[in-house]
This record gives sequence, C-alpha cells and structure tokens, in this order.
Amino acid sequence: MYRGKDKIEYAIYYATKAHKDQKRKVEDVNMIFHPFTVGMILQRNGCDEDVVAAGILHDVVEDTKYEFEDIEKEFGKKVRDYVYDASEPDKSLEWEERKKHTIEQIKNAPLGSKLIVACDKISNLEDLSDCIELYGEEKAYGSLKRKKDKQKWYYTNVYESCINGADKNHPIFKRYKAILKNLFNY
Repeated sequence: MYRGKDKIEYAIYYATKAHKDQKRKVEDVNMIFHPFTVGMILQRNGCDEDVVAAGILHDVVEDTKYEFEDIEKEFGKKVRDYVYDASEPDKSLEWEERKKHTIEQIKNAPLGSKLIVACDKISNLEDLSDCIELYGEEKAYGSLKRKKDKQKWYYTNVYESCINGADKNHPIFKRYKAILKNLFNY
C-alpha cells in the first residue's frame, strides 16, 4: 500500500511495473506513455489525487495480471471503483459487446469515472490522429480491431455517455469533443 507515500507517485510506480515491456498498437512506444498521459490531463484539469491515480491505473486490470482487489488493497476502494468503471471486465467478449459495456457503464457513473474515461479516449484519439498524419488513414485504422465507422460509433457514444448528467463545458469534455470533430466531423 502507498502508506506514507504520495498516492500519485505510487500509482506511477505501480503502473510502470504492471505495464513493463508492453507497447502501444501503432508505434513502438512503451504502453506506460498512455496511462501517464491520462493522469497528466486529469491533474492539469484540477482532478483530485484519487481520480489522477485511477487515471494512471485505468488499464492495469484490463491489460496485466493484476485484479481489482489488488488495486483496492494498494489504493483504496474509491480508486478501485474508478478503475472498475474505466475497465472492460471481460476481454473474451466480442469487440462490440465490450464497447457497449463501456458506453452503458459510464452513462450514470460518477464524474471522476467519466473524466478518466474521457481522458483515456482523448489520449487514444490524439494518438490515432498523429498516426493518421504520419502514416495515413489506411495504416492507422488498419492497426485497430475495427475500421473508421465503428471507431466513430464507439467514441461518439462514449462521449455522449460521459456528458450525460455532467457539464459538457468541462475543459476535458470540450477537448474530447474537439478531437471527435477533427477525426469524425462530429
């Protein structure tokens, strides 16, 4: 447990260990770049340490050997709950089923969870935008499990779930909307 340590610093340490040797899909970039980016966006927008820590940890259960119980033991129930809301619990399901779960899960989630998910999607979409610019749409979308029309369906529906019951003028939601407009004319 992070006892006496800074929670965010411990989350960085924990996530770095958990994601060791993992790479992002398109470019040869260490996976940890993504959760760090999510955490930084959250922190820059004034989120509390539980939200920032959960943002850094949001892919740990989904992509590593660790379980929600490990997150709760190390960081507490609130961080665990945020990570749960931001995770796809069953990676064996088809892509569409996993994405529908996320859309529904986040629709009525607490604001902290909505902000984490929004920052996750911002990071993913900004990476996608960079890849399109560098390599073209065919290669960028070719690295994903679904093509542009399905990606648009998913990311726009997540956006709608994120702003459900929240202030859509929050800077994080405005940034999310801007990248959707840029990539999908949404």
